[in-house]
Amino acid sequence: MSAYVVVQLAPDSGEKRRGNQVLASAKARRLLAKHGGEVIDVPDAGGAPGSATITVPDMARANALATALRELDEVETAYAKPEEELP
Repeated sequence: MSAYVVVQLAPDSGEKRRGNQVLASAKARRLLAKHGGEVIDVPDAGGAPGSATITVPDMARANALATALRELDEVETAYAKPEEELP
């Protein structure tokens, strides 16, 4: 079963760098690779700036990735969601 991590960037980061730029940093790429994550949604200008959705293989990895992403200065919050909770 797939799971997701929803990421919200810190307010000052979202102004300067969109979600795809923050998640493309070397540190974020290493975290995504380690936990089997893949960025599937980064809203355009019409959506919420500074947010992204990441898919991972299961909830255990989603929880671990969310915890690791919250340690990045540019990330305000990250939380795991099971597949059935996303629209």
